[in-house]
Amino acid sequence: TPLSRFQPWPVDTPGGRFYAEWDEDTPTTRDGQLIFFFQFLKAGGRWEQLMEHCPLNYSGNRGSGAHNVIGTVLLSVLSGHWRYAHINSVRGDAINPPLLDMQHTVSEDTVRRAMKRIPEQAGLKWLQAEILDCISPALELPWILDIDTTVKPLYGHQQGAEIGYNPQKPGRPSHIYHSYFVANLLSLGVKVLPGKKSAASQGMAGLWQTLEELPRSRWPTFGRGDCGYGSETVIREFEDRQLPYLFKLRHTPKVKVLVSDCMRLGSSWQDSGDGWQAMESSIKLSGWTKKRRVVLVREAPA
Repeated sequence: TPLSRFQPWPVDTPGGRFYAEWDEDTPTTRDGQLIFFFQFLKAGGRWEQLMEHCPLNYSGNRGSGAHNVIGTVLLSVLSGHWRYAHINSVRGDAINPPLLDMQHTVSEDTVRRAMKRIPEQAGLKWLQAEILDCISPALELPWILDIDTTVKPLYGHQQGAEIGYNPQKPGRPSHIYHSYFVANLLSLGVKVLPGKKSAASQGMAGLWQTLEELPRSRWPTFGRGDCGYGSETVIREFEDRQLPYLFKLRHTPKVKVLVSDCMRLGSSWQDSGDGWQAMESSIKLSGWTKKRRVVLVREAPA
């Protein structure tokens, strides 16, 4: 007979087996659902693998312990925090730490010092490997790669803060996020660069490093991006790797002439559905080494 929802039911977590109860008279809280996320971490072996490869190490019997530090960070992130100072709000949590096999939570200062103990390259390699291992099974299905750059204005003194391209807050130091996404699904990775490195080509090294860690069978069907990626440098990198791409083009004089010429060819436009028409052509822009195929799209005439 299935257990009644009013009876405790067993939940296996990294900290062992616990029992959850449903109480209809108590308001639902954010923390009350964490036990089921911890069950997910246990079922997939994610927490054990994360800690097994963690580059944070302590010697002696007075260290905080990697489990306690990383567990505190996880609890803070799951609580929606985005600053070190917010960590103090989970210091009094006596319920969730045992579910992660933690002895206790640690302070924000302990977390800061722990992050400094992790060598930068080792930490990045560890996180990137864990991210790819989590999502790579989903990449067996056909998927589209979205690449983009985002300006993140900064306040105060932060490493890599530089005054560069920043249309929303000119003159404000910033970081540039070069992001790689599985379209409409999840993030594949982000490369954080100083504010002066806003050019699309600056983030391509991080993209290829990420993709080359995946078997070719899990590469995207094609990559797409805005007009910032329509340069010879970026296009050649895609072509050399035989990865199809779809990039927008800036309205340069040659593009405007092409659009004008194609608009006069009314009978050559083909219906592409949802009230749109498309036409194929080719163009060789300044800085390109050869002609390339382009697709023009317009609203169907009334």
